[in-house]
Amino acid sequence: MSMTIDETLIAAVIAGDSEALEALFQKYLPLVNSIRKHYFVRLFDDDDWYQEARLCCYQSCCRFDGRRGSKFGGFFKYCFTNHVRGLVRREMAAKRKGDADNVSLEQMLVSGKLQTAAENTETNVLDTYLRHIPDLWPQLSGQQQSVWQAMLQGQTVVETMTPYQFRCARAACREKLTELMTEDCTTAEIRRMSTPPRV
Repeated sequence: MSMTIDETLIAAVIAGDSEALEALFQKYLPLVNSIRKHYFVRLFDDDDWYQEARLCCYQSCCRFDGRRGSKFGGFFKYCFTNHVRGLVRREMAAKRKGDADNVSLEQMLVSGKLQTAAENTETNVLDTYLRHIPDLWPQLSGQQQSVWQAMLQGQTVVETMTPYQFRCARAACREKLTELMTEDCTTAEIRRMSTPPRV
């Protein structure tokens, strides 16, 4: 029984033929693009996606067994989908860890931990925040001032705003405070630490 085109390419890939891998990858490139449209991985560009897809294509070739009548296309789709989901899970786990490590100014003010924070190694950052809070107020719009007051009181909603409007105004407040701080920061470390968490 003669081998199909896929089977011929797979055998060549397993034997170390990089051109066969590229030919197989190009054949299933529309499938790759179709799958990636459903997922977002931060900082991934086309090259990153295609590198991951080529790696997965090679691994799929090494694991594929078509003796039971299965088709490589379906197997590769299954493998690549799982691979991408794994990338997304790892990114989400890293984001959760980063979020857990962040302590916002609002949280410190509400919890009364400013004195404790002033005793740790981030004293300079905290001092910079506190020094610029009075400068921030005149730069805020009326809506942003309402949100800033709510944030300092530990509130996550304002009655006159939708949740979306609240989030947008909160992001604007943080961005303006960061701009004020950036002008005053003299070290790369303070710049890194003064970046507010993503809303």
